[in-house]
Formats: sequence, C-alpha cells, structure tokens
Amino acid sequence: MSTLPNMKLPDLLAQYRRRDRAPDPENEKAYEPIQPGSGKKSYRPIRPKSGTARGWPFLLAFIALSVVLALHEFVGNSEPFRISSSFIKENPSIREDLGRVSEIRPWFPVSIKATGNVIQVRLTLRIKGQNGAGKAFMTLVHVNDWRIAGAIYENRQGRRIDLTPGKERGEASRPASDTGEGGLAAGHSFFRQGDFPRALAAYDRVLAADPTNSTAYYWRGRTYDKMNLPDKAAADFSKTVILNPNHVEAHNWLGWLAEQEKRYDECVAHLTRAVALRADNAWGYYHRGRCYYQQGKKMEARQDAERSCRLGYDQACKTLKQLP
Repeated sequence: MSTLPNMKLPDLLAQYRRRDRAPDPENEKAYEPIQPGSGKKSYRPIRPKSGTARGWPFLLAFIALSVVLALHEFVGNSEPFRISSSFIKENPSIREDLGRVSEIRPWFPVSIKATGNVIQVRLTLRIKGQNGAGKAFMTLVHVNDWRIAGAIYENRQGRRIDLTPGKERGEASRPASDTGEGGLAAGHSFFRQGDFPRALAAYDRVLAADPTNSTAYYWRGRTYDKMNLPDKAAADFSKTVILNPNHVEAHNWLGWLAEQEKRYDECVAHLTRAVALRADNAWGYYHRGRCYYQQGKKMEARQDAERSCRLGYDQACKTLKQLP
C-alpha cells in the first residue's frame, strides 16, 4: 500500500491545481532554475546607438551643402562670371530666344585648369528671361587678361548654338580633324581641346620646319587670338595672306582686328578683298558696312547692310532698320 508523502492538505491542493505529480523523495531529481548568465550564450541587452553615430550623415550633408554654397558664391563674384554675364545679356541670339535676361546664375559643372601662366575656366550658367529659361556653357582663357574662348547656348527647345566670338565670320571655330602626321595635326588636336599653349608650341614646330606653311600661320594666329594676343594674331594673319592672297578667312580676321582697334581704313581694305574673293560673305559685308559708317560713309554702310541682309545675316537686317 502506497503512502502519501508527509504533506499538509494545502500543499496537496496546490500540487493538484498545478497538475504536478507529487515529488518522490527517493527518485527526486533536482530541477534548478536557469540562472541568468549561466548558459552557453551570453545574453546582453541591446543598447541604442549613440547620438554621435546617428548625427554623422547629417553632418556630412551639411558640410557638402556648405561647400556647394561657398563655391556658388565664389563663382558668382568672379571676373569670368561677370564677363560671361555681360556677353549673355548683350548677345542678340539669346535676347531673341529669351527676351530680356532677368537672371543669370552659376550652375554645375565648373572647372579650372592652369597650364603655366595660362588659366582656363569652364562655366555652366542658367539663364532666365522673359520668355523662358536656357543654359550657357562658357570657356574663358586668361593670359594677360580674360577672354571668351568658347560659348555654347542651349535654347528653350534644348538645341545648342555655337556663339563663340569669331564663329559668325563664316569659318570653322575649330580646325577640322586632321588624320595626317606631324605637328600640324597635333596643333589642331590641342586647339580643339582648348589647350592653346600646347597648340601654339605645335604650330611653332611646323613653322620652324616649314616657314612657308600658310595654314600653320593662320591657325597660330587663331591661337594667339584665343590667348588674347591680338598683335601677334594680326602679324600671323598678315603672313597668311602674303603666302596665300586668296585666304578669305585671314582677310576677315584682319578686317575684324582692325575694326576693334578703330583702324577703319584697314578694315575696309581687308573686308573689300574678302567679299571680292567670296561674294556670299555676309559677315564681311556687314562689318565693312560698320567701318564705312564710322568713316561717315552712311550710303555705303546702308548698301553693305542691305547686301548682308539679303544673304541671310540676321544682325544686318536688324541694323538696317536702325540706319537713317
């Protein structure tokens, strides 16, 4: 006959409610509760990340924004930006597309490159006008002074127009790709890249080997013009027309440089030769008319403006309406 363990009634009721079997003192096993930290794995509470770790992304974003704003302010106060802004506001093609320009802001990308004493700056500018918005991509070169070496305008339709000073003269603003060997091809490659010091060195080598190369003189003159050295440019254009009297573009350039220096007799002489060599030289007629006007020859100025307008030179048509 089995005997109940020596337990009081409340203990029996408690065991019954828990549905536990009665402990057997003889076969009883020790069931010890698991103590915290006594297992094989260490259970540690998860701690929240510190405030410093959470703040790093915000700090980096703040630094990046500060750099962008500082660069924006630096470009906006620079001489290249002021020169570019004046060019944009006065350019007839941009005014025709956007109307009166109300705002010009620096944008990205922006780059600065220094080679010896030559500095090249490339700017991207956002333009807002009465009729909408556009973009300009400006390249400026500094040797003795800042000069615009390239200007591309992106109009409201997304079409890009080359407004580089000299482009409207009717010749290529950059030399065509030359697959030939030697310094002339190297000079053309450097010119297309905007690396004018190296282009100049390449054309110098060509002329040292062949002093009668009119093409090298012409493109070295173009390079001098990009480097804001008009006297040296004019000297090379003069050598070009001596070696090749039928070089229309060299006559155009000589006329242009003479007009800028208010030597109107020389301007008329060179551009008269240029339009004689190419009868559809609308740019030549227009600028010869400008020089005639400065000489007081208003009838000849009007005649040249009319010829240029008939050949499709828009600026001549606008000027014609303003002439007395």
